[in-house]
Amino acid sequence: MSVQTSHKARAEASKKGRSEDSTGTNGQQPPQELSWQDAMQQGQCSSHELSTLDIPKRSLLIDEWCKVGDLGFIFASRGLGKTWKAMHLAHGLATGKDVGPWKIHAQVKVLYLDGEMPPADVKQRDRALGNPTSNLVYINHEILFERTGKIMNLANLEFQNATLLFCIQNDFKVLFLDNLSCLASGVDENTAIDWEKILPWLLRLRRAHITVIFIHHAGRNNQMRGSSKREDPAFWVLRLDPPNDPEDKPGAHFISHFTKWRSAQKPITYLWDYSPTPNGQISVQFKEVSQLSIFRALVEAGLDSCSTIAEEMNLSPGYVSKLAQIAIKEGWLKKEGRSYVIVR
Repeated sequence: MSVQTSHKARAEASKKGRSEDSTGTNGQQPPQELSWQDAMQQGQCSSHELSTLDIPKRSLLIDEWCKVGDLGFIFASRGLGKTWKAMHLAHGLATGKDVGPWKIHAQVKVLYLDGEMPPADVKQRDRALGNPTSNLVYINHEILFERTGKIMNLANLEFQNATLLFCIQNDFKVLFLDNLSCLASGVDENTAIDWEKILPWLLRLRRAHITVIFIHHAGRNNQMRGSSKREDPAFWVLRLDPPNDPEDKPGAHFISHFTKWRSAQKPITYLWDYSPTPNGQISVQFKEVSQLSIFRALVEAGLDSCSTIAEEMNLSPGYVSKLAQIAIKEGWLKKEGRSYVIVR
């Protein structure tokens, strides 16, 4: 049996309620599980067998940085625009339309779990981003509670199983979770061991080829809030930073900057502008950000050493030093010892 065939078999088992994720949902008793000894005997794969195994390549979903089955994070400070970005991506995937410079490679069904926004705001933003589509489905915390009395909690095993089965049965290929703090009650985000309540579920979603995108908050150090253990299984992490010269105008304005990626090249950094129009739509503008602008944003975010910035930008320390010299000549940067400091 090929890897692809075995994945399909597991998905069908999940649909019928026979997998570990849906035990008892159809009133049938699950089949007796294999012993670990038998499971390891059947699950082993020699180097020779692996070389001949039919393993399908994971297809691209968004640009060159997001593939089918990925776990990704979008994080930013409060009010900067992470939900705008997430909903824009959700719309793009559901309609097959590119998101700014990012190519959408496939039109897929998307499930968006919203644990924070008022329904009126979700409705307004959804309309502003494009025409309604049945490919994008929201489960909003308020609407869910009013209709069913249920409260979403990613730390709850029953809710995890229900969400996985719901995605499989309805053919949702991408799952947005907005946001981690609101949807994971009882999970201490600063404690690595608490992430173990969620990690096994994320692995089951990956095995079902469902892409998961978390929305989360940045801490005071402008890094993703809480334990860094969450980032270990992630394929990419996208941080939104304030623009260097913020304008006091409505909408959302930010710089998209990847802090982790597994693609061959680091994704390009862009400045985004989401501005409302008189007809209730949203105008989305973007432009590539220069290396010098990225350097400045990192210094303003608290990174003050050449080596740290070089690692963050995936550049050599020598190149970062040249950027610093340009900034010093322009008058907005100074060096105190080995630290870079913005001139106010």
